[in-house]
Amino acid sequence: MYRFFVQPQINAVTQKLAGYELLLRSYCHDFWVTPKDFTAVPMDQQMSLSYEEITNIFRDHQDNPQIAFNLNRAQFTDQHTIGHLIHLKKSIPGLRLVVELTEAPTLTEIHQYVALYRAYHIELNLDDVGTDNPWHPAVREILPFMDGIKFAMQNFRLQHRQADLLGSLKTWRAVADMYQLGFTVEGIEDQDDVALAQEYNAELTQGYYYSKPVPYCG
Repeated sequence: MYRFFVQPQINAVTQKLAGYELLLRSYCHDFWVTPKDFTAVPMDQQMSLSYEEITNIFRDHQDNPQIAFNLNRAQFTDQHTIGHLIHLKKSIPGLRLVVELTEAPTLTEIHQYVALYRAYHIELNLDDVGTDNPWHPAVREILPFMDGIKFAMQNFRLQHRQADLLGSLKTWRAVADMYQLGFTVEGIEDQDDVALAQEYNAELTQGYYYSKPVPYCG
């Protein structure tokens, strides 16, 4: 059994709700856990589950908070997946849909598929910059086609690279300015992290300080 959990995304300046990230979970031995293989869940099933969550969210929030949805590289380039996302976008009036790319596509793949996402106003953010998606030529050449980037402070902590965190945060803030990208900082765990994200002019913040991923309950 599968369902989406949600984690709030917060306006870094006002500290008010700006959106939710949908995070797929599977039910295993009486616990909800992160699936080992996200592609094992058919995309039509994921879209059905996400439609249910989004309509529940919009029922309770008249301002229609943005919704972030994760795709890996294979899913980003899959025409059936793109079709499902377009159908989802068209099915929910006022939906601001943000695709967070967990893997950087190639420039060729961007050229082939980005127009489909743009035609339906589906935004593209590159996730985990500085760690899973580091600063290298393959990432640099696709940045002009992104709408935003997401810097995950928790990855530095998990990798015991806290000494690199501030330098990388400064670098990616400069990258966001260079390419005119939205800048989200996740891994917010306390008020000091909130202040740090504000110091580096993040637009959005996300992390356990606000909420762990949980089932949505309006």
